[in-house]
Amino acid sequence: MKTEILKDYLKNGKVDIDKIIDDFYGYIYIVVKNGVSIAITDEDIEEIVSDVFVAIWKNSITLSNATAIKPYLIGIAKNIIRNKYRKSVLNFSISDYEESLVDKCNIEKLTEQNEQDKLIQETLRLLKQEEYEVFILFYYESKSIKEIANKLNFSTSNVKTILHRVRKIIRRNLEDGGYGYGK
Repeated sequence: MKTEILKDYLKNGKVDIDKIIDDFYGYIYIVVKNGVSIAITDEDIEEIVSDVFVAIWKNSITLSNATAIKPYLIGIAKNIIRNKYRKSVLNFSISDYEESLVDKCNIEKLTEQNEQDKLIQETLRLLKQEEYEVFILFYYESKSIKEIANKLNFSTSNVKTILHRVRKIIRRNLEDGGYGYGK
């Protein structure tokens, strides 16, 4: 099998890029497809293949007539793939960090929420046992008022009264702590 060299693709002293594309497009397409990840689209593969042929066309003046075309095209393809991955990895990493960055407003909001949570926890520790149980069953275990009444042997109106009282205590402690909710 004869090795194709650049000299075989000269026409009137210039590189016949159309003939090179006709002879090597399918081969370079397979090389690129096998050299990239599954996540790349067919359009990206075609773009890389096109870049390979543009590169040989641009560099044809500096190439020796004895340059073997196939290995040269493969080398260009590998370099373009490598450069494309470098850029995409950089972009991927930066966009990941952008999504996870927290601005000053979010930090203040998170800090305020954390302080409110601490106040609520302190308030819950000060409640009577029955108030605490009713609150936990209703808000943390998502039990209905009827279920709570049956479990604790209370009337439904008693459970409602306890919930109202606990909410009022929590609201008052939050307001005293600087978190006004108004009426």
